[in-house]
Amino acid sequence: MKILSFILIIFFTANSNNFHQDRILKINENGKIIGLPKEYSPAQFNIKKGYLRIRNKELTFPTCIKYYFNIHPNPKLTLSASWYHSKEIMPYYLNFVISQKNKDYTYSILVNLETLELMFVEVSILQGNSIYSNELKTDEKCMNEYKIKCITN
Repeated sequence: MKILSFILIIFFTANSNNFHQDRILKINENGKIIGLPKEYSPAQFNIKKGYLRIRNKELTFPTCIKYYFNIHPNPKLTLSASWYHSKEIMPYYLNFVISQKNKDYTYSILVNLETLELMFVEVSILQGNSIYSNELKTDEKCMNEYKIKCITN
């Protein structure tokens, strides 16, 4: 997992001339995710319910993951994704960044865009001019509650 974290750090901090940048997505008032290509539609997210749907897969995040969406009283959610890099480097992903103004920490939840599997949860803390990031471990009970459903339309 440390290798994956290192790769992600490179993706998020590298010069865009050498590496890609995540695409910033929007969520409209009906929960529709705007900005993904058609092969990932329909796409929806409801922060209060912790519900995510990408194409024919859906999940309601378990309480242990929804916690991070609700930790701030007035959360700012930034949603980004990448689906145009080599899958040999890293799976296509959806990144939820939860922050709040005047707080020195944010949470990131990285989900595989194609399978909806949880890749990792991370906390980033700002101290002075430095940002320190640490992966947060999810226990076995949490992962057993992490259920992805396939939808047939």
